[in-house]
This record gives sequence, C-alpha cells and structure tokens, in this order.
Amino acid sequence: MSLYENTEHWPTVPLSLLEAIEKAYPKRDFGPTTPLRHLDYHYGQRSVVTFLRTVHEEQNKNILNTNLRQ
Repeated sequence: MSLYENTEHWPTVPLSLLEAIEKAYPKRDFGPTTPLRHLDYHYGQRSVVTFLRTVHEEQNKNILNTNLRQ
C-alpha cells in the first residue's frame, strides 16, 4: 500500500528523471531571515520530488521484499 493514494496506475518514473529533478531542486538549508514565501516554494518543489521518489521505489520493489496484498 502506498503512502500516497492512487499511485498503482502511474506511468513508470525512471531513475534518470529522479536524478535530474533532484539536481534541479536540491535540498537547501535556510536562515532565520528567509521569507516564508521562499520556504513554501522550496518545500513545495521538494514534496513533488519526494512523491516521485516514492512512486519510483514502489514501482521497483522486488517481489521478494513486498508483503502480499490481501
């Protein structure tokens, strides 16, 4: 079962795509004076990267490492 709903029918998320978007939108550290708008924007980008990584990992699980669905 996915952390996110309805990801079973997603198109394949290739590793090369994940590597490219993680390079384009890397994790960053912010200081206490960073405007909230910039934080929201950055963490919105990162949530998409995290979502796609989760979908990719689910699509590439080995059958031996998964629980049977009931």
